[in-house]
Amino acid sequence: MSHMYYNKGNNSDKYQIEVLMMTDQITKLKTIIDESERIVFFTGAGVSVASGIPDFRSMGGLFDEISKDGYSPEYLLSRDYLNADPEGYINFTHKRLLMSDKAPNPVHEWIAQLEDEGRALGVITQNIDGLHSDAGSHNVDELHGTLNRFYCLNCDAEYTKEEVMEKTLKACERCGGPIRPDIVLYGEMLNQETISRALNKLTSADTLVVLGTSLVVQPAAGLVSNFQGDHFGIINRDQTPYDNSADIVIHDDMVDVVEALNDKS
Repeated sequence: MSHMYYNKGNNSDKYQIEVLMMTDQITKLKTIIDESERIVFFTGAGVSVASGIPDFRSMGGLFDEISKDGYSPEYLLSRDYLNADPEGYINFTHKRLLMSDKAPNPVHEWIAQLEDEGRALGVITQNIDGLHSDAGSHNVDELHGTLNRFYCLNCDAEYTKEEVMEKTLKACERCGGPIRPDIVLYGEMLNQETISRALNKLTSADTLVVLGTSLVVQPAAGLVSNFQGDHFGIINRDQTPYDNSADIVIHDDMVDVVEALNDKS
């Protein structure tokens, strides 16, 4: 496949050239999207950065604070920690994972709009923040689960994120058992039904657009290799292992790119 890159530079002449290249790439991507009928989006943490949700692996303050206590983020997000200290786990969830002031950004809304128009099959996401659903997307395969749902480990009673946050719920109201979000913890397997739905999307799509993921976290990232359609685009700040396989690769801010795609002028 032929592919072109855009990346902001510091040199003014180089920057002007690259802006022109970006404009060309945006035009090409816009044409592809307009002509596609079965688009699938594959998203990662970078999509939610504009909503104020930091990339898990670059949280900085969280990593530093946890390290002072002698714990790693991976442990606090593990099945081992949930089993060993359910109360500590739900306290950590309330303190670090539940964010009431975070809302979908233009990227989430753009993806939901294309699905609503009947031109997208849906979205496959590595994110647990639930913002794709909040934006109005209905066909969302959440590979790592979602914080929008909680359930009791004893009686399976279910709670929404809003209920858990409004009541600062830390135990099941029905039986008093421990509750947890419906996310995939370290030490747990991905949901196979979710994987199957994602594979069906990828093998049925005519266009795949990857946004905000480095495509290195397995096994989720390996799903992309199952795409067999006509057009493959990547919008991500950093390079990915799939850049050489894509038709269009844009290394820039996703909100800027989406706003350019939506520009009717």
